[in-house]
Amino acid sequence: MADIASLKKMDQYSLAIMPGAPIAEMVKDLKLLLRAEIGKSYGSANADAHISLDGFEADDDNYPYILAEYRRIVSGMTPFTIAFSGFGDFDKGNYSAFYVRPTDESSTSIRERTEEVMKSFDKKLKKQFIRKWADESKNPHMSIGRRLTREWVALAYSLFPGFEESFLCDAFVIRKFNEKRRQYEVVDMLPLKGNSAPPVQLDLFQP
Repeated sequence: MADIASLKKMDQYSLAIMPGAPIAEMVKDLKLLLRAEIGKSYGSANADAHISLDGFEADDDNYPYILAEYRRIVSGMTPFTIAFSGFGDFDKGNYSAFYVRPTDESSTSIRERTEEVMKSFDKKLKKQFIRKWADESKNPHMSIGRRLTREWVALAYSLFPGFEESFLCDAFVIRKFNEKRRQYEVVDMLPLKGNSAPPVQLDLFQP
């Protein structure tokens, strides 16, 4: 019989980009307005503004190694501008999502950096822990709402005429899922320092 005490709890994490306070407040206001017009809560209604990149699972013992690996890679990246222009939506299952749309140039920049992270990530760690989110890094977006009906999506388009904003992305974040609140919360910041020589990769699986 397996030793139950040895079965460690795996927490859910995500690598993400979060905009500065001005844009975060705008997104919060949009969510509040949509919620008021719908008359009930919906998916992502209470989540802070963010662009999801990738997800992973880890227990308390392994998380520091994964954090160190992300930090090693991200520190070598140069800060870059992310611009938003208007809104978009897509269907997942029986429900739809409505989001703030990055410009094509910004979407390309986000995808390139996500691909760089995954390409540079320690292969043993990536195989064991990383759970790639099917469409997140392929279609970068900043959600206003998820699990919406098509009627609610149409309502959102009618409520919000436009969104033209930009910010300098100088850090990624790691968010951890809080089971009590049913929300992800920021637990670590990963600054983009533009280091020409990122720290040497650690041997994360030494005996």
